[in-house]
Amino acid sequence: MAKRSLAEKLFLIFYFPSIIGFYLIYKFPLWFMEQESITQFLYWGGKSISFWYITFYTSLVVGICLWILIRNKSPYSKGPKRPLSNYQKWKFIFIAMAQLFFFYLIPFFIPWIIKGGSFFGDSYSPVHKDNYIYMYNGLTSWTGFVYLFVIIPIVVWFFGKRYCSWFCACGNLAETVGVTPWGKKWVEQKTPRGERSVQLEWLQFAALIFALILGGFLVLDGLKVVAASSITQALYSFQELAVDFLFASIIGVGAYPIYGTRIWCRYGCPMAQFMRISGKFTRSRSVIQADEKCKGLGLCSIICPMGIDVEKYAHKNKIPVNGQLSLKDSPCIGCGSCIDICPMKALHFKKVFGQRD
Repeated sequence: MAKRSLAEKLFLIFYFPSIIGFYLIYKFPLWFMEQESITQFLYWGGKSISFWYITFYTSLVVGICLWILIRNKSPYSKGPKRPLSNYQKWKFIFIAMAQLFFFYLIPFFIPWIIKGGSFFGDSYSPVHKDNYIYMYNGLTSWTGFVYLFVIIPIVVWFFGKRYCSWFCACGNLAETVGVTPWGKKWVEQKTPRGERSVQLEWLQFAALIFALILGGFLVLDGLKVVAASSITQALYSFQELAVDFLFASIIGVGAYPIYGTRIWCRYGCPMAQFMRISGKFTRSRSVIQADEKCKGLGLCSIICPMGIDVEKYAHKNKIPVNGQLSLKDSPCIGCGSCIDICPMKALHFKKVFGQRD
């Protein structure tokens, strides 16, 4: 295992306290100052913390996507760099467009265009902690219900969990950072692998159950039936502190250099677990197929950011097994890294209707 360079060590010295400090102030500014002081000290240029955070976040994601597309070299291949495949080109284009439009321009600029007034004059409002990936929104609104429990399963049936590697705001950062020189090393060397790491994936199932329980209490409390406000508030406070702050933010982003870039996507995100379950029981058509060209090099397992032992689906005891990798028995997000890294071209996506992509 390669050691961290001096530059990387110096970066990490500042990275960890910066992540913790920033997310504390970003998520809970009232812990540190009165509400009247927040706009004065934290709203730079009259814009909220959220605006500047998402501006930096989007710049990073889109910038890396452009870097990959302009270089036109596969970020996954070993040895001589191969040209970027069509699948990867479209993936990074889609990531950049999704992040720029759906998670930046639409939430921050469209409301201002509609309402008018000064763009640099935000008034204080608490940070929004009701992200759709927490699932309980599907029980508190009809639009959320249709989106999470109707549209998402249909998308999963056709495309598997490519939502995680092509569109999701959390996944956008993980996918792009994961192809940078340091990020790729974190993925290959730090991602949890082996049977023990697979057993720990039950944590994500527990996160999904909690999200659904919270959604149920929010519904019952809103209807003034059974649930007490104190219980609902306690559950919601746990969601804010343990799930949204500690797991999704501090660990989810802060642990990139320690556990790879997909620790939240694999062990925490309730929506990712829901997609995995729906894909398994609806027999999602998204499949990675191995063929007889496999030589058992194992590069596919090393590059997988989800810690999947891809090789076992393709090779056993020096013999190709022509297996299939799907949501039936894995948390595959369809990033395509295993396909790109294979020098034998022994892996490919099967088409939903047809032979292969």
